Amino acid sequence: MRAPPQVRLEEFQKLMKRVLYESERGALIIVEGHRDRDSLREMGITGRIFCLQNSGRNTVTVAEDLGRERCVIVLTDFDREGVFLAKRFARTLISEKVRTNLFLWRDLRRLVKSDIRSIEELPKFYRRLQAENRDSFAQFGQLYETPILTRHKRIVNFGRSKRASEHAHRKRSLASKRATR
Repeated sequence: MRAPPQVRLEEFQKLMKRVLYESERGALIIVEGHRDRDSLREMGITGRIFCLQNSGRNTVTVAEDLGRERCVIVLTDFDREGVFLAKRFARTLISEKVRTNLFLWRDLRRLVKSDIRSIEELPKFYRRLQAENRDSFAQFGQLYETPILTRHKRIVNFGRSKRASEHAHRKRSLASKRATR
């Protein structure tokens, strides 16, 4: 079962803040292509981002070149090729004694599940979460109107249907008849 939109939105924002924090501390973010890099820039990530496909080299030579990096965050796509690439690249980086953060990728992948398949879709996913969150609050307000107290200390609930109101009235009148007996 899927979490409510508010929870998913908050968790997504926390993940993006963690990526931004690590990036500002000097971590290098590895993505597959330039569209992924552009989408991270759109999400507000200002740190260094390296594109694997634009380098034209294989993962082993890239990992050897990144051997002097302090920390690397792997953010490949969530499709089969991206999962394979992330795991292979992380193993290669760990063998080069580079601190590799694959946890952010794993948490992000768990959160988006079948909604998106690539990093370049993150801004669209974020906007959709925000829209769902607004819609759920509007719907919540329609379903659960607050009761209004009148001058006579009687609760008037405008959210009830006519049939439900009649049923409640019958219950009250039966209860009062029983009390008088």
